[in-house]
Amino acid sequence: MIKIQEQPKKWKTKNSRPKVANKIDNLEKYDVVMVGFPIWWNIAPTIVNTFLEQHDFSGKIVIPFATSGSSGSEEADNYLKPSCKGANFKPSKRFDVDVKKDDIEKWVKSLL
Repeated sequence: MIKIQEQPKKWKTKNSRPKVANKIDNLEKYDVVMVGFPIWWNIAPTIVNTFLEQHDFSGKIVIPFATSGSSGSEEADNYLKPSCKGANFKPSKRFDVDVKKDDIEKWVKSLL
């Protein structure tokens, strides 16, 4: 899991690729991968692209979800999808920053 709290200024360009400290070694075990992030300036933090680009998502389902106070997630999807080539990339689910746990659980159950 990548913890994202505050966006460094160097991450403000859509083409930046900050380093991820650890790679997931056993990703091949999973058929479905859920990727969560805050939306900054209409896109996911670019470290999320770095994470996606350093793993092979071929044949996997990738389900993004995000929090945002006002921005939609469509533009974020447009920048993330090319970073996980070969994946079945689903449209992201956007939650308000004050989302309730019950709402998240209901959404996750709707995916099953």
